[in-house]
Amino acid sequence: MKISQLKYFLVLAEELHFVKAAARLNLSQPPLSRQIRALEQELGIELFVRANQRVQLTEAGTAFHHDVREMFAALDRATAHAKGVAQGEVGRIVLGMTGSASLGVFPRILEQFHREFPQVRLEMRHLIKAEQIAALAGGKITLALTRSPVRERDMTSEAIYREPFIVALHERHPLAALKVVPLEKLVNDKFVLYRGNASPSVADEIVDLCRAAGYYPHIDQDTGEMQTAVSLVAAGLGVAVVADCIRSLQLPRVVYRPLTVRSRRVLSKLYAIYRKDDPNVLLKAFLRLAKSIGQT
Repeated sequence: MKISQLKYFLVLAEELHFVKAAARLNLSQPPLSRQIRALEQELGIELFVRANQRVQLTEAGTAFHHDVREMFAALDRATAHAKGVAQGEVGRIVLGMTGSASLGVFPRILEQFHREFPQVRLEMRHLIKAEQIAALAGGKITLALTRSPVRERDMTSEAIYREPFIVALHERHPLAALKVVPLEKLVNDKFVLYRGNASPSVADEIVDLCRAAGYYPHIDQDTGEMQTAVSLVAAGLGVAVVADCIRSLQLPRVVYRPLTVRSRRVLSKLYAIYRKDDPNVLLKAFLRLAKSIGQT
């Protein structure tokens, strides 16, 4: 059974006239008749009752007509979907992210991406960094959003957004009264860090900042995410250097202050991490949009 025969059948079923159907198909009438007869012979049923040039659908022909129309409609949908995927208009992106990545600029990125690509399904997975890298390697997520780059050879890290580092302090901390806190003044404090069970991590960056301030931090707690670190600050267990977006977590007994190192502000980066061999055009579209918003 050929697709062309099914198309001929549909046109003849609509016209119910061999000459008119042949004209629509840019055929002469005899080849059309032969193709319809060959289709009927292959099916082992009569699709039409013939009377000179005019024809009528048999009961079996009517049922076949309905199903063939549905088949071609499904084929059209499949074709449109495949073209949409190829052009980055439809499909799915699975994002892995740390908790802090979902704050700040991220909602704006999601909103704009959904506006420009309404048929693309976005799925989110909240994972610490080590889990993100494993999920990327296993093809379970399309893109990871984290606060530090990766060293894996088959993955790429791109900084898509920068925001200031700030310090989270307990409200009774002596430096809570300052408008800006120099990192140098935290030399005697206990630090709460967050590594996400991976290296490098933003915790390594914070240690480097402390070294630039002239000391190695006393690390009292090491957690998986920024939000957990701030919760420990609320409990009075130390101080935490966090990204500015964490301000939106208004926890009781926690205050946030701008941070300087050697009198200058320092920035936290949000990285997009993805597999180098990923051909997904939606991934490239998401990265372009995320970087354009992150730079505004």
